[in-house]
Amino acid sequence: MRVLSLTSALALAAGVLVVASPQAHAADVPGPGVGHYVALGDSFTAGPLIPNMSSLQCVRSTNNYPSTLAVKLGVYYEDDRFSDVSCSGADTTSMAGDFTTAIGTTVGPQFDALRPDTDLVTLGIGGNDEVLFGTLIRECPTLRDTDPTGSPCKNAYTVKGVDTLAAIVPRTQKRVDDVIDGIKQRSPHAKVLVVGYPRLMPADGTPCPDLTMANGDISWADGLERKLNAALAKAAADNGVTYVDTYGPSLGHDACAGDDAWVQGGYLNLLESIAWHPLRAGMDAVAQLVHNKLNGVDLAAGRLVTASSTQSGYAPSSAVDQDPYTRWASYYWSDGQWLQVDLGTRKTIRRLELNWEYAFAKGYRIQVSDNGSTWRTVWSTINGDGAHDTVRFAATTARYVRIVGDQRGTGYGISLYDVEVYGS
Repeated sequence: MRVLSLTSALALAAGVLVVASPQAHAADVPGPGVGHYVALGDSFTAGPLIPNMSSLQCVRSTNNYPSTLAVKLGVYYEDDRFSDVSCSGADTTSMAGDFTTAIGTTVGPQFDALRPDTDLVTLGIGGNDEVLFGTLIRECPTLRDTDPTGSPCKNAYTVKGVDTLAAIVPRTQKRVDDVIDGIKQRSPHAKVLVVGYPRLMPADGTPCPDLTMANGDISWADGLERKLNAALAKAAADNGVTYVDTYGPSLGHDACAGDDAWVQGGYLNLLESIAWHPLRAGMDAVAQLVHNKLNGVDLAAGRLVTASSTQSGYAPSSAVDQDPYTRWASYYWSDGQWLQVDLGTRKTIRRLELNWEYAFAKGYRIQVSDNGSTWRTVWSTINGDGAHDTVRFAATTARYVRIVGDQRGTGYGISLYDVEVYGS
C-alpha cells in the first residue's frame, strides 16, 4: 500500500492522471540481463595500443569492443561476470591450446574462460590462421616499390594460377566450425556471436598516403578480407550461431577515411593503434553493432528526452546517446525524480534496459503514455539494486516512456547512464 499511496500522491502533485495497469506489480524484480560474458579473439578483438592496456602480454586494451560492450551490458564492473581473454596474435589453435605471445610468454587456452553458466560469448578469430593477415601487412608493403602501380604482392602469392592466400580461407572456415563446436560443448546455454573484421581498404580501391601497398594490391587485399568474412558468416550459419557484420557498416570508415576512420592505416601510431588495426572509434562502433545484434533496435536512441530536474553537466540526452560513459543526473536529491523519452510515434514496447550510476532508484516505475499527460504504469519495483536492470513487461503500445524514481537507493538523487527501449 505504501507504493500505491506514493504513486497517487505524485500524480496529484504533477496534476496528471495516472492509470494503474494490471501488468504492474510492486514486487517485480528487475532482471540482471547477461550473467557471464566471455570474449574470445585475436588482435582485432584485443585492440593493441588503444589506451589503456589491461594485459601487456596480450597487448589487450581496456577500451576494446568487448570492454565497451561489457559496460553497456552492465557486467564490466561486476565481479566474475566478464572475462576478456582475447590476445593479439591468436589464431583458432589458441582457443583450445596454449599460445606463445609476441613477447615470448605463454598464455593458456582461451577456452579456459568458458563456464557451464556462461550465457554470452563473442568470437573474433581467423585472420591469423596460416599467417593470412600477417602476410598482407608485413610482406605486401615490402614489395610495393618493385611495382608501385601494379600487383606485386598478388603476383608473388599466385602460384600456377592459384591464389595461395585465398586458398587459406576454406581451411580457416573448417577450423572456425570446430571452435564454435568447442564453445557449445563448454557453454551449452551461451548465445554465441561470431564478429567479422571491419573494412581496411577503401571500397573503390583508390590509394591514399595511409596505405602502404601497391595500387593493384589494394583491391586484392580487400577481396581476401571479404572472402574471410564470408567464410566466418558461413561458419556461423552452419553452426546455428549469430554473425555480426562489421565490414558492411564500416563503409566510409576505412584506413583512408581520415577523422572518420575506424582503422589505422599502414603506419604505427603508438598512442592510438598498431598498423592495420582498429582505432578506439572502430572499437566503439563494433561494440554498438554487437549490442544491436543482441538487443535489436533501441527505440529511444537519439530521441527527445526530458527530466524532472537536471544536474549541470549531466543532460537528459546523455541517457539516450548510446555512449555508456555519459549520464543523466537529477538535480534534486529527493524521491519522485523522473526521466521521459518521446519515441516520436506510437511504438509497441516490451522491454527496457537501464544502466544506473551509483545514484540508483530502489523503488521505481515504468510508465507509458500516448499523449504525454495521461500515464499508465506497466511495471514497478521496490527491489531495485542498481547496476544494470533488464525490465520486461507485457507488450504495450505508446509514444512516451517514463522512469519514475519513487524511492532513492542512496542519499543522492538518481542517475542513469543509459535508457534503452525495445519492442522485442
